[in-house]
Amino acid sequence: MFVERVWDTCLWYLFVERVCGPCLWNVFFSDVQVPACSTGGQESLFADDLSVFKKFDRYASNDDILKEMHVTRVRVHKWGRVNRVAFDPAKEHLVILHPIDGAGEPFKFLGCMFDCKLVMNQAVDKILSQIRPKVKAILRTRQYYDATELISQFKTHVWGIMEIHNGGVFHAASYLLDKFDSVQQHFLDDLGVSKSNAFLEHNFAPPTLRRNIGVLGLLHKRVLGNAHPVFQQLFPFFNDVFRHPRQGHNKQLYGHILEVQFQLQLFKRSIFGMVDVYNGLTQEVVDLKTVKVFQSELTKIARTRCQAGDANWYFSFACR
Repeated sequence: MFVERVWDTCLWYLFVERVCGPCLWNVFFSDVQVPACSTGGQESLFADDLSVFKKFDRYASNDDILKEMHVTRVRVHKWGRVNRVAFDPAKEHLVILHPIDGAGEPFKFLGCMFDCKLVMNQAVDKILSQIRPKVKAILRTRQYYDATELISQFKTHVWGIMEIHNGGVFHAASYLLDKFDSVQQHFLDDLGVSKSNAFLEHNFAPPTLRRNIGVLGLLHKRVLGNAHPVFQQLFPFFNDVFRHPRQGHNKQLYGHILEVQFQLQLFKRSIFGMVDVYNGLTQEVVDLKTVKVFQSELTKIARTRCQAGDANWYFSFACR
């Protein structure tokens, strides 16, 4: 009976998703939010994926949290039985996200591996395990290509993998993120090219600098009004929260720093900490009309610092 019900569900899913289209599937699946939010959580739907998030008091015990979330899961499963939708047990997780009291098995979210204490060591190690063999393969071809061509291959075959989860690992400790810089630096050492020359002559910026400019580009996208509404709501303009504007350019963002009482260092090295960096940019930079031009201007600023002999040019726009 269970196999038949799952098979019927699969056929119904294929009919709705592929014949009726994604819009009708979203209509069919949308009322799952009723049981998902029944205990006060906030659902997040993406196609047939369902995630439920809920904030708890920091003094609540893990046992009480898991019991309440289990009630949510039972109600969602009940909805599934009524609507002939089966949920894959292998993809179900009950986890508590907290830097100290996190509990549960690591899980994959939008392709990025998360541990429940948000250390992100597993995500970083997985990326490193993918890029290191590629770097070795590129270096084996040194006798056939010059430095310019090898650096171009690194950009093509390594950067995409190295940076795909920048948003997920950005808050990780510096000792973990420095591993990406180390891989790129070893590559340059084997080529006999310095970090500054690679940047000035080949536009080969260190991962730290690229990561910082990438996150600032995301914040600029929010300022331009082109970001997702949820992201725009997460980062309101300072004037919309407080009556008196901050000093600086006229597009100051509110980074929620005044609301933080615990784990301040973790907060400061996240995208919320980058809000202060964005607020410290000049008016001319934040007035740029596209993210591409904005990031190009930041790269020019870093290049100018490098040419001037600034020893910390690759930490330009850093929040840590």
